Amino acid sequence: MHTNTETILLEWQAPAMVAHERSEKWYVVMGLFCLSMIVYGILSGAWSLSISFAMLAGLFVLIRNQAPSIHHVVLRETGIEFDGRVSIWSDWKHFWILRAEGYHELHIESKKYMVPDLVIQTGTIDPYRVRDVLGQYIPQIDTKKEKILDAIIRFCKL
Repeated sequence: MHTNTETILLEWQAPAMVAHERSEKWYVVMGLFCLSMIVYGILSGAWSLSISFAMLAGLFVLIRNQAPSIHHVVLRETGIEFDGRVSIWSDWKHFWILRAEGYHELHIESKKYMVPDLVIQTGTIDPYRVRDVLGQYIPQIDTKKEKILDAIIRFCKL
């Protein structure tokens, strides 16, 4: 647990995810893809496929104009506070920073099986300052790459 006398090393707020700019072409391509999967599902008798893609398209239409939520991150001498949840440095295995076009994303991997890894946008804070502070407490992995599904999601701007 932290106290008011703890030193705050870094503190920032950043969106939960990148708000991608999608062109009209993107909407046309994705709409045609969903429509083709729905038609294929109907013609092949795979109703669950058709229903899934129809729901996926409908859900995307509902949430596409919502701004991502904002996370509050505080790096302290004793650990990290993420949206009010505090954990100590020994709970984390290592970290790495994804350098993507127009943004940096901090990934901190948990030692505990049931605790999810943290994926944090660096927002306006310098990612090199984040790296320097975190490097004092947990190791950085330079060779780590994003998971294939995450790369597909980023590439497709989902």
